[in-house]
Amino acid sequence: MSEVKELKKKHKQIEVQIKSLTKKRLNDRTSKSWGDLKKLKKLKLQIKDKISKLI
Repeated sequence: MSEVKELKKKHKQIEVQIKSLTKKRLNDRTSKSWGDLKKLKKLKLQIKDKISKLI
């Protein structure tokens, strides 16, 4: 059960990073920021899939 809690915690942290980067992207429209955002979203989905498999 602790593994699920850790994954949920990591999921929340990534979600906060995504929100922050999204706000930053309002002014910074470079391809690097878009790539970073895309990587974070993919990672978030992977963690979500792991959580759903464990539950």
